Amino acid sequence: MRATPADPGFTFDYFSALIDEALTGEKRSVKSLLTQNQLIPGLGNAIAQDILFRARLHPRRSLADLDPGQRRDLYAAILDTVREVTEKGGRNDETNLYGKPGGYVRIMDSHAAGEPCPECGMKVEKIQYLGGACYFCPRCQE
Repeated sequence: MRATPADPGFTFDYFSALIDEALTGEKRSVKSLLTQNQLIPGLGNAIAQDILFRARLHPRRSLADLDPGQRRDLYAAILDTVREVTEKGGRNDETNLYGKPGGYVRIMDSHAAGEPCPECGMKVEKIQYLGGACYFCPRCQE
């Protein structure tokens, strides 16, 4: 059973080994690591957009091209994003069992497309990739 970002076992060493394992198979992108085959349980396309934005990585960026610093940035972005979503009671576009919406407002979603990037002001773009929409800043996310 794989560790989730909320588990104590989800350490940087665990995460780095997960990337190394993923690199032994087919060519993978950072988005595929976050959203496909439940390599990291609990993450989906919606939250992956914010993780990639915080890590400053393009969704199509190859896992093989990540340097050690980018691996650390991606790991930190996963932990920070999951922690913030949890602390705020989930996403604001979803409700809990009592019908109460969460307080986490996504940074990169359909509302961001065509709008200025919150970091640099460049227009946020939308692409279709790996079965879903991706929203990203072409300047901030390489």
